[in-house]
Amino acid sequence: MELNINGVRRQVADRHAQTPLLWVLRDVVGERGTKFGCGAGFCAACTVLIDGRNQKSCQVAAAQAVGKAIVTVEGASGRIVDAVRDAWHRGNVVQCGYCQPGQTLAAVALLQSNSGPDDTAIDNAMSGNICRCGTYPRIRSAIHEAARALATGGSPAALKAISMPEVQRLTPEEAADSVHPYLRVRDDGSIVVFCTQLEMGQGIHTGFATLVAEEMNADFDTIRVVNAANGRGPAGDVYGNPDSGGSHQWTGASNSMKGSFLRYRRAGAEARARLVAAAAAAWGVSTEEIKIDGGVLSHSSGRRAGFGEFAARAEKLPVPKDVRLKDPSQFKQIGRERRLRVDAPNKILGRTDYTIDINLPGMVVAAVLHAPHFGAKVASLDDRAARGEAGVIAVVKIEAGVAVVGETFADAVRGLRALNVSWDDSGERRSSKQLLADHLRLLESGEGAVVSRNEGAVDQALASAKTTIDATYTVPYLAHAAMEPFNGVCRMRDDGTLEVWASTETPVYVQMSASQAADIAIERVHVNVTFAGGSFGLHSTSKRDPTAEVVQIAKALGWKYPVKVQSLREEDFKIGHYRTMAVHRVRAGVDDAGRVTAMHHEMVAEPTSVRLPFVGDVLFKDGVDFMTVTGVVDGPYAVPNFRLVSTNFESGVPIMVWRSVGNSHTEFARESAIDELARAAERDPVELRRSLLANNPRTLRALDLVVQRSDWGKPMPERKARGIACSNFLSHSAQVIEISLNARGHVHIDRIIVALDCGICVNPDLVRAQVEGGLLFALSAAAWEEIVLGEEGEVQTQNFDRYPVMRMRNTPAIEVYIIESSEPPTGVGEVSVPLAAPALANAIASLTGKRVRQLPFKNSVTIA
Repeated sequence: MELNINGVRRQVADRHAQTPLLWVLRDVVGERGTKFGCGAGFCAACTVLIDGRNQKSCQVAAAQAVGKAIVTVEGASGRIVDAVRDAWHRGNVVQCGYCQPGQTLAAVALLQSNSGPDDTAIDNAMSGNICRCGTYPRIRSAIHEAARALATGGSPAALKAISMPEVQRLTPEEAADSVHPYLRVRDDGSIVVFCTQLEMGQGIHTGFATLVAEEMNADFDTIRVVNAANGRGPAGDVYGNPDSGGSHQWTGASNSMKGSFLRYRRAGAEARARLVAAAAAAWGVSTEEIKIDGGVLSHSSGRRAGFGEFAARAEKLPVPKDVRLKDPSQFKQIGRERRLRVDAPNKILGRTDYTIDINLPGMVVAAVLHAPHFGAKVASLDDRAARGEAGVIAVVKIEAGVAVVGETFADAVRGLRALNVSWDDSGERRSSKQLLADHLRLLESGEGAVVSRNEGAVDQALASAKTTIDATYTVPYLAHAAMEPFNGVCRMRDDGTLEVWASTETPVYVQMSASQAADIAIERVHVNVTFAGGSFGLHSTSKRDPTAEVVQIAKALGWKYPVKVQSLREEDFKIGHYRTMAVHRVRAGVDDAGRVTAMHHEMVAEPTSVRLPFVGDVLFKDGVDFMTVTGVVDGPYAVPNFRLVSTNFESGVPIMVWRSVGNSHTEFARESAIDELARAAERDPVELRRSLLANNPRTLRALDLVVQRSDWGKPMPERKARGIACSNFLSHSAQVIEISLNARGHVHIDRIIVALDCGICVNPDLVRAQVEGGLLFALSAAAWEEIVLGEEGEVQTQNFDRYPVMRMRNTPAIEVYIIESSEPPTGVGEVSVPLAAPALANAIASLTGKRVRQLPFKNSVTIA
């Protein structure tokens, strides 16, 4: 069978005739820029051009493409392609980047057929392509920009890939140095920055490059950022950072910039001081006489040299004492409005290696069939048919289920489909309906409840209040549904080192999982951190993870092969790791003057921190899980009489941190209740919040700004309304959502306005991108998403047909206003997530008079 791929005729074995073109491209031909997202045609991450039309390659059998021109992201070229890629790059469209090869090819196909599409045409053409990072507003703008460039006769230069240096494990000498774990100046004058944080779309590679360029006075374009090798050794983790709350390397709680602002600046300043010292010694002058600008050292005598000339000598020098960081008044890089992402070109071009893209000599690929019910085990297995499938190498029983190993992923999946497995599911099986009833029962009975915070005389204040509310709010289990399904790679090296590839937020968790599965010392596990095709907390796992699965498979095969385990989307949903289900009851009251006098907040949810090694030791105390109660126990409002009661529920359903963790549900209850109380007391929701924020000036400032920018208080047109919410989670923010009712009576989200105080803003446009993406991620969850467990406990939600998510056609206009601040940077990756649901609920109540207290909204109203 012959296929024309990127203008080259490629011979493919006839046995792959019915194999989806996606897997022929990836595993047979080796064109891995085309990505796997769902395998069922729901997400379009696998988009390619076939005879100029965008096609979902997971839905096209290879034989159907014979005689046609197949173009993948690697082979796409021409004026329209260059215009799209240039607009993507300059518009800072990319976040995790996993879906962007498919997005750009879909945009190319659109512009080939419609040179001047309006918003409706763009929405119609692009709504088949999912982006879980929420880059839709920027995609829309980029397509318009590309169309304008083409219409004016512009010919943007072809986007070039960026060559990346290979990452080596730290030597003991490098680990002991204060600079080398974080950056190295190379002989050619370029600077390699080693990023300790998982780049999962938040832009931290660009952030750290900005900090280093600032303190070194370097040429930003000479900086290359790579994922740091796992820094854990016998002496501890060199990347453990007390500033971000831990002794080990980890990414979470939006801690990347907040926890590393000083350490990367310090590394840059010390590297600069070494270069200056080396130049001063060579030129026989004082260090005070040397200046640096754009990566060039100079002296008043006329001497000049690039960093590369003194790189080797500088590395051998001790770090000078009393190295000073720049005063913020001297910043030239930090705060620059339009900094382009350093990782964008390779992501746009399909050149970035995610875990799914790792390809090792002799590697085999495995797919795992997991039990339909949590807790079920394999009772019997008939694998004869599976072993008879072409390309199947082995069938292996592992802890989580049954793995089929194949030459390609398609081979493994065919074998998986041929398995005959009976499951021992004699354990307790609970449906979503039963689990919700159990939560409500505990809320009502108070069984196991712990008082987390108790101030004043709550009961007396509620009894004497003029106006009270008593409302119960419920939220479902949620999946992360990152665009890149769970996967992992491992191989055993000849020296006895187990090498693992994983897009992990916490490399030590991967070491722990791998060492346990392999039954070897943790020091023998080396972790290579890959780019993540989204995470949202998913890659925080230490159990029931793909690392454990791939190591168990490789061990069962006698370490004969390097192994990649790749989850089908259906299996990705079945593994679990959901955001917890939760219920909240809020009672609150105001006095005769309309002042809030009391709030009694009760909640039932599954504790999260106890699932995380080390973290639970700090965040779970006296029966209270801070990760669960955050947003209530430390909320922004000053209520004189306040009580929080929490109950930890154990369901047997695997849960994990989810973007904004506890705040994702606590703030829905809190901000909905505040709004309900304001309306019951006939007070403006903004004025009520202002009265509670008197001692919280930064959150109050954000509230005032969003009120101003949204024209809050001015009458809205008929069939339109606004909702508001504010928060002190990570940063200080407030948002207003404007909605309308369309002709069919469906709610349409028209506009979102956000005000944010995140301290010193290192890269403002990337901060806006995170806020935009967080909003769309949160609105998707609020409007449609829920994991449903059937009456027999089976996971019914297994792909994007049953787990609908935000698409281009649903995307509103978004405005983000950043408040100038001299305070230290705070987190932004999750900051906009908790407020979207309550702001929308408050808008719906204002527009329709209907208060929605149960998420997702689709069960009560239709979101257009």
